[in-house]
Amino acid sequence: MIEWCKDRLWYQDMPLTMSGIPVGTRMTVIKLDNEQLLIHSPIELTTQIQLELTKLGKVSAIVSPNMNHHLFLSEWWLAYPNAYFYAPPGLQQKRTDLAFDDALGSHCPPQWRNQLFQTLLRGSDRMEEVIFCDPISETLIVGDTLAWFHQSRHPLTLLLGVLNGCYYQPSMPLYWRITFHNKTRLRQSLQEILTWPFDRIILAHGKNIPTNGKQVLHRAFQWALKA
Repeated sequence: MIEWCKDRLWYQDMPLTMSGIPVGTRMTVIKLDNEQLLIHSPIELTTQIQLELTKLGKVSAIVSPNMNHHLFLSEWWLAYPNAYFYAPPGLQQKRTDLAFDDALGSHCPPQWRNQLFQTLLRGSDRMEEVIFCDPISETLIVGDTLAWFHQSRHPLTLLLGVLNGCYYQPSMPLYWRITFHNKTRLRQSLQEILTWPFDRIILAHGKNIPTNGKQVLHRAFQWALKA
């Protein structure tokens, strides 16, 4: 696991292919108070990952940011029966085989209240994503809100990035952007997020943003903020 902020935040990459296109995925781990670990967008659970997590603290919360990030939940549910599993809007209906402890919304649950910022990215007809910000590491953590495939050399991934506007710069992929018909609600969500104390952004797909994250986010959503 890669340490992003000393003794506070880590991430782990994993190869992932969707519809034959390599897009990769990324899990983020945040250490909360009392050595409690929050797992954001869990990837495939390996013995090595379990060993590393044991050294960091106790897995107490497992979060899926949106309805797409659920592929590996079953193995985490079996491995960590005492952890709290939180579902984003719509996932409880999609994964009826899993027993979630709570649903995520625009307000933080008690486990990380006053430790993280949290809200819903609203305005899409298909999916709402839960966005997080860790003020200690000054990091915004997103799922599919932004992607940046600039480092990929696979021809299919390169084509996906270019066609969806997320190859040369971080951007919301066009295939998701076109589902945001309610620009007013999207703009309200973005305005809230832009007040948060972050400078860096961890993405679930593609290259992370190590600095000037607020300016990058603002530029990526000019199409919504100008409306």
